Amino acid sequence: MRPIHIFAMAVFFLCLTSCATRMRIMDAAAVSMTESSLHQGEKLQEIGPVEDKFCPSAAKDQGPQGLMDEVIRSAQNKSGADYITNAVFYLELNGCVVVNGTATRRVR
Repeated sequence: MRPIHIFAMAVFFLCLTSCATRMRIMDAAAVSMTESSLHQGEKLQEIGPVEDKFCPSAAKDQGPQGLMDEVIRSAQNKSGADYITNAVFYLELNGCVVVNGTATRRVR
């Protein structure tokens, strides 16, 4: 077998294994654990990209929704965001939930 074929097969198997460690579970235009809606005249200003992870405790039995709430809350606290827009949620094989998106804050 040629070295290029061996390399291509290695890359292919690496992609398969790395993709298998995370499963996309939900996309959302905007999420927040602190705000329910924008008030009249308010807009969202981007702060920057945000990614956070929350892993369940062995002592608590939380479903994916509870974990999603926790990862949103954590990402907002760390970034100072009012909302996370373009949010994508992933469930990892170890039970952790990850959120990727854009941290935004309310402005008038």
